[in-house]
Amino acid sequence: MATTNHSNFLIVGAGAAGLMAGIIAGRRGLSVTLIEKMERPGRKLLITGKGRCNVTNNCTAQEVLQNVPRNGKFLYSVMENYPPSSAMAFFESHGCALKTERGNRVFPVSDQAQSVLECLQKEM
Repeated sequence: MATTNHSNFLIVGAGAAGLMAGIIAGRRGLSVTLIEKMERPGRKLLITGKGRCNVTNNCTAQEVLQNVPRNGKFLYSVMENYPPSSAMAFFESHGCALKTERGNRVFPVSDQAQSVLECLQKEM
């Protein structure tokens, strides 16, 4: 009898991190279940950056780590595997055009956090 190995991935919380985790897990062939207590995913994302959503900073991973106020060691592997340039490339390649403003802050060209959320939901 042949068996199929199905891997399931449960994500609690459909904020920006939960949506991104779901996208990555799905790309790795996992079956994803996303649980969110709010009435819709990404609700808090819509209020970040005064409704504009500061996606990342346009800088190197090393610059990010140098600016973590306390004990940024936990971020080393994340920054090594997914630096700000990767985050920017993800959004750009999925139709969310970005721009860099003062202080190297990166926002959607639309100036609407909704653009970021729609990009994540579409990819999910």
